[in-house]
Amino acid sequence: MNVNNKKQKKVNLLASQKIDLRSRKGVKKNKKISNSSNWYSLFFFSITKVIRNLILVVYKAIKSRPKLTYVLSVLFISLFCFKISLYFVDIYSEKILPTKVQVDTDNKLVTFELYRLIYIEIEKAKIQKEKRSVFLNNVNEILNSIDTIDQYWIRLGLDGKLQVSAIMQIPIMLIEAKNNDRYVISNNMKIIAKNPNPNQYNSLIKLEAPELKINWKPKNYIGKNKKNNNEDSTNKQTNVNTPVNFTWLLSQTKFINSEILKLGTGYTLNKISWDSNLGFTLKIIRNNQLLNNKNQEKRKSEETLSQNTTQQDTDFLVALIGENNLKEKLDRLRTLLKELGNKKIYPNKIDLDFTDKASFKTQGLNSKSSL
Repeated sequence: MNVNNKKQKKVNLLASQKIDLRSRKGVKKNKKISNSSNWYSLFFFSITKVIRNLILVVYKAIKSRPKLTYVLSVLFISLFCFKISLYFVDIYSEKILPTKVQVDTDNKLVTFELYRLIYIEIEKAKIQKEKRSVFLNNVNEILNSIDTIDQYWIRLGLDGKLQVSAIMQIPIMLIEAKNNDRYVISNNMKIIAKNPNPNQYNSLIKLEAPELKINWKPKNYIGKNKKNNNEDSTNKQTNVNTPVNFTWLLSQTKFINSEILKLGTGYTLNKISWDSNLGFTLKIIRNNQLLNNKNQEKRKSEETLSQNTTQQDTDFLVALIGENNLKEKLDRLRTLLKELGNKKIYPNKIDLDFTDKASFKTQGLNSKSSL
């Protein structure tokens, strides 16, 4: 009996020990769970405390300064309403397409063409139900594709009126390049047209440069551009093959024209020629009648009057000035023509491409003189 009792006590002891071990593990797990829950609860408590403190600060500020609070509340509500109204206006404006079109330019042909293209774009937008922003982007591409337009403005209001204003580039020069191709240059030193009508730009400065080879492609309208979207952008630029800087050549031509204007009445620049070996050569129209009238005012003599009757009304003067020291050479040309005019000498060719003198060939004489 004693033996059995001892065995039973051992079994009971072991059983109690196993239960204790399991209970200890369970306690450890419970402790871990309780620690994590305590961290979350502390974090939540700290946030609620901060929010409560903020609410108290705001409440005290409102209570202490009611007028300022009232003003701030009105401003906040106004700003909120303004933002909401802008949101709904943007949504509404996207559905607006033009019902009226007004185009203002200083070129009748461009104005007519813009009216035509814009009305085509409006019909397409109505059929495809395009948004206002898409339509304006298409109109912007149309205006940007016209070479003669310098600056432009577009406005489409909520009343459905489309207003387009454009400023044209001013043509100032006509270049005759290789293969007799003629290009119109604007005041921004950009090519705006190729091979215009012969009588369209008679009043422009003419630069003859047969060595220039210009590869220029005009801008296409939006309908044509869509076919060439995959082409390189270099195809739309101007490529000039020339032994001299193209921009320098244009600026020097413009400078020469401004200096020739200082010669006064009686002289008009007809054409400027450029050659890589000779430089610039000027062809100047001389009005002998005006020049003789000037001399007649200074010297009233029968000899001068008789010379007026025998001399041609107009003729040409060719001046070679090279490509260096143009300012000094043109000043010398002006002085030389004045001195020769006082002596009733009217040369038909003057070579100024010298450092210290100028040679000239007078009318009706084969010999050359120099000064």
